[in-house]
Amino acid sequence: MNPAIQCIVLLACISICSSAAIKKCQCVRTSQAIHPSLIIDVTETPPRPYCSRSEVIVILKDKRKVCLDPKSQFTRILLTSRTIKASQNHSKTTTAATSSVIKQ
Repeated sequence: MNPAIQCIVLLACISICSSAAIKKCQCVRTSQAIHPSLIIDVTETPPRPYCSRSEVIVILKDKRKVCLDPKSQFTRILLTSRTIKASQNHSKTTTAATSSVIKQ
């Protein structure tokens, strides 16, 4: 193979490899608990091919992201209460939609 072509192929491979996003776990350090009144959003991320652990990330009122230990009691209670609230909101929405259909 021509050395010029080898050089071009090598440069192309280097540029592709260096521009690819290297994905990794988002949480390096975790907290055991955060005061609930400071939390505005909760994101639970399951294990992925590039990160073998589940992660729980909360967004605080001051827009900071804080990782919580998914095994801590606080985090488990937070996720449970979030699930309960979501199901209650869903049932209220479904009930309201059903009653508006019935009234028509």
